Amino acid sequence: MTGVAQVLQQIVRQYGESYQVYRTGGEEFTMVFPNSTVQDAFQVMSHCWQAIRSANFTYEMKKIPITISSGISGLHDDDAVPEAIYKRADDSLYGSKAHGRDTITLDGITQQLQDDSNEATYAYFVTGVYAVAGDRRRVANELRLRRYDHKKQIWTLPSQRHLNIDRRIELMRAALINSRCRVQIKTLSIVDFLSQDVANKLVAYFKSPDGPDELFIELHRLPTLDLLISMVAFYHQAGVKIILGQINSNHHFEQITNSLEYLDGLKIVIAAQSKRNTIAKDIQFWGELAQTWQIGFSIDGVGNQELCDWLLQQPYPNFLEGDFFGVPTLPLLTT
Repeated sequence: MTGVAQVLQQIVRQYGESYQVYRTGGEEFTMVFPNSTVQDAFQVMSHCWQAIRSANFTYEMKKIPITISSGISGLHDDDAVPEAIYKRADDSLYGSKAHGRDTITLDGITQQLQDDSNEATYAYFVTGVYAVAGDRRRVANELRLRRYDHKKQIWTLPSQRHLNIDRRIELMRAALINSRCRVQIKTLSIVDFLSQDVANKLVAYFKSPDGPDELFIELHRLPTLDLLISMVAFYHQAGVKIILGQINSNHHFEQITNSLEYLDGLKIVIAAQSKRNTIAKDIQFWGELAQTWQIGFSIDGVGNQELCDWLLQQPYPNFLEGDFFGVPTLPLLTT
């Protein structure tokens, strides 16, 4: 258990000093993620899940395979006592155990963590990113993973996206071959971003004769600054650019501002129901930061002509994307 605790602490430290791990029972740990969403916590726990499964634990010179089962929940507005969130997480933990262990259950929903690409059909759909200046042409394709449901005969959004990097690069290459646009944006989790093996293979793909003209890595969370700097340096040396997405929903503002000099772009996501003055404030705040550091600024969530026209009048955006320009589609040489 000491070895497991050490691995968990090592992973958690990569995300900052505010996250904590506590031993709460014989074989149980409690992890606390202040100022974070359930999805933030899930990303960290996915990292822990992979790290524990791949770690080499030994006892009396014998290797011992260890896996973990986890339950995650977030604070609710009507939680009257701290025990409420703990009970939900504990109930989800028992949900993981009931579904065969070695998995993560998030608010009662057990996640698909294993790579099932040998049994299922996956593909990258693409959605366009459009330049604000000039002829407002499509300048990049953002990759969105989809899974084919053979029973229903429809493409669906997979509950999770745990495909190995070799399979993902195969799918990236297939999407590129069938696209007119030669620029790709690939979202990575923190665990994949910090993996040197993943970085080596993505760079090799980018530099290959049939690789994309440009490759952007999009992150939705940042690791600690020292780890970010080293990985960004590796990617930049190869010509791969790094952007931070969903920044207006990120609760770690100080971490973002300390990292801006190492990034190549910022992206906010706007909700259709948000008031224009709220959107305008977000655009001004993040747009001014992007201009200060001379990096790109993108806005996602453009849902209609009226919103598009209004955004084109704003002084800060460099790029726009959203369903107004087209929903994610399987590339067939038309994108």
